[in-house]
Amino acid sequence: MIKTKLTITIILLFIILPGCLARYGEKRLDQLLKSINDLEASGEELSEEKIKEKLGKPGFLKPIYERNLDLSFLDNLKRDSGVSLIPNRAELYDDMLMYNTNGNLESVKLLSYVYDRMGFEDPSLTFYIGSFKGTGEDEPKVFGWDYVEYGNKNRCNFNGGEKGFINYKIDSPADYLRLPYTFLIDTVIGLKQFAGEVIKSPISFLEAEFIENIFVEKKIPFYKFKGFLAAAEDWRNGVTALTYRYRVDGNQGVLATTQNLLGEVPLVGSFFDQWYRKDSGTANKLFLTRGIYGGDDSAQNMTLWVHYLTNPPVQECPPDQPTRQSGSTIPDETNRVDTNNPCVKVIPYRYGGIVDFFWAVLNLSHGYAYEMASEIVLKCDVHPGDSVLLGGHSGGIQRNIATARILHDDGIKVEKMHGITGPALGYAPCDKIKVVLNSKFAQDRVSEISRFLRYIFLDSLTLNIDWDYDNRKDIPKDDEYYKHRTPGFYDGKTRLKYDGFLCDNFKYLFK
Repeated sequence: MIKTKLTITIILLFIILPGCLARYGEKRLDQLLKSINDLEASGEELSEEKIKEKLGKPGFLKPIYERNLDLSFLDNLKRDSGVSLIPNRAELYDDMLMYNTNGNLESVKLLSYVYDRMGFEDPSLTFYIGSFKGTGEDEPKVFGWDYVEYGNKNRCNFNGGEKGFINYKIDSPADYLRLPYTFLIDTVIGLKQFAGEVIKSPISFLEAEFIENIFVEKKIPFYKFKGFLAAAEDWRNGVTALTYRYRVDGNQGVLATTQNLLGEVPLVGSFFDQWYRKDSGTANKLFLTRGIYGGDDSAQNMTLWVHYLTNPPVQECPPDQPTRQSGSTIPDETNRVDTNNPCVKVIPYRYGGIVDFFWAVLNLSHGYAYEMASEIVLKCDVHPGDSVLLGGHSGGIQRNIATARILHDDGIKVEKMHGITGPALGYAPCDKIKVVLNSKFAQDRVSEISRFLRYIFLDSLTLNIDWDYDNRKDIPKDDEYYKHRTPGFYDGKTRLKYDGFLCDNFKYLFK
């Protein structure tokens, strides 16, 4: 018995210890910036050799990538200066654009140092080293450097105040008969949601620690103990789901409450819980959620989304897409949203994984949707009778659908919902729902999952969803812009921004 325990302990140490040693993302950006400051403080001109000498060459703890920049992307870099890309000086991209316009810039090499945990090595600090032709300058010039700033950025701060733990309302004598039934059904629904999240938690642990780490992020298990964090998030969401309806009383009648209970039937429940509001209102609050594998709050990467939707119309388009001057408006883009003061808030989707989607599609539990609804209702000054907009990408679309049903129970109208390249199954009480998929067959596996779900259920559980496809068949586009990546992510190796879907489709929210 002792030998068995010792053997297990040794095996666990061999599994966990390398993960602890490999956590180069811890304050890595601060370390790199300090090294650059030390270089600049010496007064010597930056060169490729000095950078590599100070910041490190390729190695286990200091990943480095060398690529050439596609010069056609220089305009994109300038547009995002100070938003997602933080340059060392404001003129960095203008200098490269000037040399490129004059025809003297032959190429720009990117020297990128990874500093964050993201699996595709997107977050990086990158130096721009230019080579010239016909100028007599033989030595490459270090124009400067920038780094990618990710995070959960919001356009405005909401201050709705915390609601009490028990919030049932007694407005009439009939409520004394209604509330016991409501309390019973709310308890049954809450327990079902809580149990579903608890059962899911060990699966989430395995997915985050092995599938996500090994196959998605190309890291070893226990790199950041995300399995434990993912499991804890399920428990947290389960508790939120269990207590949410006690805190938020939608003042529904017995029939509506019964329909809520029928809506909990696995797989087909939303078919019985179909509530459809035809009345509409002006929405000036937009809530966004990203897809799975988002990490903690600081790794959500929604900066560009918020910038896009709070500065309409936005110029974040590929070079072959038309752009408009900042501040101009198109009438049909602003008739449903109060664009004078649009409030945009990002609802983090922490440590989510594929298992969340399957649990939601099978209607087993929607803890992450209750967490989103709780954030909106309890903290964001949203009240019954208000209208809101929802937007999401990939696995966040299914989260939005479940959230819309929860908000509807609270008397909050979801005026419009928009999703980008993600599966969606289930009825949502929303006037307008649009989900845009990748039109190229078999290029985007997530889009293919959406098609498969539509076909096997004959659209019976997606009755009010407007399915659309990007129009690349009509307009030639660079496929790199339309990969299944969170819009607004930058490739740390190429500085390519995956913004095609963001640019072409998110403007739907302003129509």
